[in-house]
Amino acid sequence: MDSLAPEEIAAQFAAKYYADFQADRKNFVEYFYSSRLGETPLTDAQREHSTLTFESNTLQGVQAIGQKWTEDFLKTAKHQVTTTNAQRAPGGFVIVLVTGLIQLTESDAPMNFTQSFLISIDEKGVFCNNDLFKLVYG
Repeated sequence: MDSLAPEEIAAQFAAKYYADFQADRKNFVEYFYSSRLGETPLTDAQREHSTLTFESNTLQGVQAIGQKWTEDFLKTAKHQVTTTNAQRAPGGFVIVLVTGLIQLTESDAPMNFTQSFLISIDEKGVFCNNDLFKLVYG
């Protein structure tokens, strides 16, 4: 994925991220938010590197992020991606911006959301260093 253009990275990343979010939340969190860079097995410090800001609540570390993404109100959430954009950043990172719709339950109306990521890519996959999620009202 590292040799792809930023827009291709964004499209592939978003497709996998939201498909995995729907399919298996526990493995989703482990795959995207547990650092696989560096030594194996993961140290506690590596696991605590990821940061998620969900609305105005900032969480750090794979355990806190996992708790947020598995909360009851998100269990049946479905995303529909509208746009993806990306830019390469120094140090081998890629900034990804996603816009779309999220429907929390089948009876809820879809809401607009935006989500931005600072990701790193290695031979083992993608790591979300930073993730900002925001509902867009109005």
